Amino acid sequence: MHIALSHLVHWLQSTALSHAIKFYPWIWPACESLHFIGLALLVGVAGFLDLRLLGAFPQVPVYAIHRMVKWAMFGFAINVVTGLIFLIGAPDQYANNVAWWLKVLFLVIAGLNALFFETTQGRRVMTLGAGAPVPMTFRIVGAVSLVSWLMVLYWGRMLPFIGTAF
Repeated sequence: MHIALSHLVHWLQSTALSHAIKFYPWIWPACESLHFIGLALLVGVAGFLDLRLLGAFPQVPVYAIHRMVKWAMFGFAINVVTGLIFLIGAPDQYANNVAWWLKVLFLVIAGLNALFFETTQGRRVMTLGAGAPVPMTFRIVGAVSLVSWLMVLYWGRMLPFIGTAF
């Protein structure tokens, strides 16, 4: 492990919050449940929007799905909080795990893709009604998003199975 990363792991493990997470046995399973709810909100809405951007469900106006993005953001916020609790509670479990780093990579890709879409196509998406052809830019954004979120799910699920590779 890189020396700076090793120091960060050691510091996180020594914090009062890390000790509390380990001391109270209900915190981890409660956060696992909340993390799953957050994923359902996030991937449910984002996946539906992504599929629509790829051309599925042409009878549904994109702007109608786009109005539900606030629920995806709520799910993302839940996952950020619970994910940080997991990281603080067991930093050694994540810092050396290639699956965690790949999950983070795909989170960044998904986030940058969403940022690009919202800042450059946000107004344009509101004009896409039912049955309207989907522009290629929307299709690409939808494909990148869908693959990214599926990879976040995959690598997150692989965390306990792949283990440390560094």
